[in-house]
Amino acid sequence: MSFLYPGWLLLLLLLPFILLGAILAHRGRNRAWKSMVAPRLRQQLVKEGSSTRRWIALGLGLLGCALIIAVIARPYRGETTTTEQIQTRNIIIAVDTSRSMLVRDVSPNRIGSAKAMAIELVDAFPTDRIGIIAFSGAPVLMAPLTIDHSAVHETISQLDTDVIPSGGSNLASTVQLAIKTFKKSGHRSNALIVISDGEDHSQMIDQAGRQIREAGIAVCAVGVGTKDGGIIPDDRRRDGKFRDLNGETVLSKLNPKALQQLTGAGHGAYVPASSGADSAIRSALSFLESDRQEGRKVTVPTESYQWFLFPAIILLAASLLVRSNLFSRKIPSPMNVATATLAALLLINQTTVAGNPIERAATAYENKDYEAALDLFSQALETAQGEQRRAIQFSQGGSAYRLKKWPLARRAFSQALLTKNKKLQEQAHYNLGNSLFQSGWSLINPPEKPKTRNPFLDWMRQLLSSQPPTTEDQRQLTKDDVQQIIINWQDAISHYQAAIDLNPDNQQAEDNRVQVEKLLKQLQDALKQAEKEQEQANKEQQGEGEKPNNQREGDGNNPEQDPDKNGEGNENKDPESSDNGDNENNESGEKPENQPENEQPMEPREGESKEAFAARILKEHSDAETRPVNRRMLRLRRPAKDW
Repeated sequence: MSFLYPGWLLLLLLLPFILLGAILAHRGRNRAWKSMVAPRLRQQLVKEGSSTRRWIALGLGLLGCALIIAVIARPYRGETTTTEQIQTRNIIIAVDTSRSMLVRDVSPNRIGSAKAMAIELVDAFPTDRIGIIAFSGAPVLMAPLTIDHSAVHETISQLDTDVIPSGGSNLASTVQLAIKTFKKSGHRSNALIVISDGEDHSQMIDQAGRQIREAGIAVCAVGVGTKDGGIIPDDRRRDGKFRDLNGETVLSKLNPKALQQLTGAGHGAYVPASSGADSAIRSALSFLESDRQEGRKVTVPTESYQWFLFPAIILLAASLLVRSNLFSRKIPSPMNVATATLAALLLINQTTVAGNPIERAATAYENKDYEAALDLFSQALETAQGEQRRAIQFSQGGSAYRLKKWPLARRAFSQALLTKNKKLQEQAHYNLGNSLFQSGWSLINPPEKPKTRNPFLDWMRQLLSSQPPTTEDQRQLTKDDVQQIIINWQDAISHYQAAIDLNPDNQQAEDNRVQVEKLLKQLQDALKQAEKEQEQANKEQQGEGEKPNNQREGDGNNPEQDPDKNGEGNENKDPESSDNGDNENNESGEKPENQPENEQPMEPREGESKEAFAARILKEHSDAETRPVNRRMLRLRRPAKDW
C-alpha cells in the first residue's frame, strides 16, 4: 500500500503527546483532590468516577484520529491507465496572399493585418485541429490539420504575397481544396475561415456555395481592408503604383459580397477585421459538435481510503458514547481531546455556499464598485448559456467601459451582438460604438484650446515633423496610432448606424454618429494639411533650381527622351508587347532560320530508295533539336486580373 500524500502521516507523531498530556492531567487532578480534602473525609466528599471508561474512550478516540490522518494521506493500491478523450474540431484558416493584400488602407497593410488575425483565431481555438491554406490565383495547403499550434504560428509568420507565383484571387479553388482536406481527415465537424479582401477573379462563387452546402461545412469570413480602398503598390515601377494590362492604376477596395455569399452557404458569420473579430467567430462556430479523439495516456491510482474512513467513524462514535453519561441524569462531560481533534479535522473540508454571482454583480454595479462587478460577471459567464450569456457579456462590457478598459469593453459588446434580442442588440451596437470612439480618443487627447481652428492640426504637424511633445502630459503620436484611430472611428460610425437601423428613434446614436463623423473629418483634413505643409517645407529646404542627388541630367518627364533607354520601358506599355529582339525578324523581312534564302529543296538522288532518302533528310537536319527555342514561345500570357 502506498500514499499519494505521505507527508500528512507526520501528524501521527502528535498522538503520543496527546496521550501523555491526558496521563499527566489525570495525575494532577488526583493530587489536587488529595491536597484539598483530608483522607478521613475523602470517601464522604469525593466520589471518583470509573477511570476505565475514561481510558477506553481516549484510546478509541486516538485510534479514530489515526485512521482519519491515514484517510487524508490518500492510500491506494495499484494504478489504472486510461486514455484521455479530446473534444476537437477541424478548422482551416485560408489567408489571401494575392497582390491586393499589399494595399496599406489598414495598418501596416492588409497581409500584415490578415496574419495577425489568423494568429488570434488560432489562439481562440486551443483544443481544435488547425490547418492553413494560402491562396491567390491558386490555393496551397501550407500546414495540414494539426493540434500543434506552435507549428501553425510559425507557418502563419512566413506567409507573404510571394509564396504563390500565380496572380489573382481564386476563392472557389480555395473552397475545393478545403473540402478535399476535410474529406481526408474523416471528421464531421469541419469549418473554414477565410481571411481576404473579397477580391475574386474566378467568377465561380455560386459553384463554391453549392459545394459548401453539399459538404456540410461551416464557413466564416473576415474582411480585411476598407470600403475606400487604396492603390496597389509595385516596387518595380518608378511611381510605385501597380498597373493592369491597359496601363491603368489599380484601386483595390474591400468587397464583402463574395465573402458574405460563402458564409451564407456555410451558415457562418462575416465580420470585419477589427477588435473582437476572433470572439465573434468563436461564438459563430459554437454550434459545431466536437469529435472525440484519443489523447495522452493518464495513470490514475486506485484509492482505498474507504477502508480507513468507515472504521474511523465507528471508533470516534464509540468514543463519544463510552465517555458520555448518556444513560444517567448527570450533565454530560465536556468534549474530550479526541472529539475536539475530529471536529478540527472535519472543519478543514467545510465550504460555504456562495450567493448568486449575477445578483452580487448587479449589486456591486449599482454601488459603483465596477471592479468587483466585472469579476463577478466574469465568474457568472463560465456557466451561463444562451441569451443569458449574451446579457452577462453586455453587463461585463458596461463594467469594463466604466473602468476605461476599452479593449475588454469592445470584446464583450462584440460578443453580445450575437443575441437574438433586438433591443439588446441595439444597445450592444451603441455601446460598442462608444467603446471604439473612446479607444481612439484616449490615444490623441487634443487640447481644450487649440492654436488652430482644427484641434488635430498641431498633433499632425508634430507627427510629421518628428518633434518631441510640447508638454509633459502630451503623448508622442505615431502613424500607426493615427491609422488605428481612423479605423476605430470608422467602425464606431458603422455601429452607430446599425443601432439606428434597429431603432430609428435612437437619438443618442444619431447625435454620436454625427459628432464622430465631424471629428473624423477634422482628423483626416488635419493629416492632409500637415502632409502638404511638410512636403512644401521639404521643397523649400532643397532650394530653387537644385536637383536631387539621385536625379541625373536628362532624367525626368521629358517627352522627347527615349522611354526604353537604360532598360526602363514605358509604364503604360503592354507587358504582352515584344521587345526589339522579338520583332527583329519580322521588321527586317528575313525568313525564318528553317527556310534559308539560297537553300534549294532536297530531292531524291538517282537510284536512291525512299528509305535512304528519308534517312539522309533526318541526318542533315539532326541539329534542329539543339537550336535555341524562339523567345516568343517561352513568354507566358499575363492574365487580365492578376492582383
